[in-house]
Amino acid sequence: MNEVARELSRIIKKSSRVAFLGVGSPLRSDDNVGNRIVALLAEKLPSRPGREFRFYQGESAPENFTGAIRDFQPEYLIVFDAAELNKPPGTAELIPPERIDGAGFASHVLPLKIIGAYLQAVTDCRILTVGIQPEDLSFGESLSETVAAAITDLVAELVGDWE
Repeated sequence: MNEVARELSRIIKKSSRVAFLGVGSPLRSDDNVGNRIVALLAEKLPSRPGREFRFYQGESAPENFTGAIRDFQPEYLIVFDAAELNKPPGTAELIPPERIDGAGFASHVLPLKIIGAYLQAVTDCRILTVGIQPEDLSFGESLSETVAAAITDLVAELVGDWE
């Protein structure tokens, strides 16, 4: 199991309320990777007694979901987004909060750092941001094969460990 899946699995197992937020433009190929991960997780990661999950596809305006996330009051908010990591396409990394502005996040109306600061203030949740290295940011609705395969593997590891 890779480091990102291991950390996310640890959080999911110990937390009673986890929100997942996908971010990115659905019209810029791999920029939509965060929303696609959240959609896959929503299909495969059911809430259970004592464990409640919420899934939000924030697309290019994740700030539109701050009210719903605030109302849910998660212990953790896990954000998925395409990020320039200078790694092979499909690589996923946990991005420390101090690197959010500099990690190559570009397609949002409001910066993730501001959204995160607001949500931390109103929910007291911990926020983890997972950046995924894109391969193709051109106009299009499909993920590149490399990135699609990588997120399928990541979600399978995460869900497989949870089952």
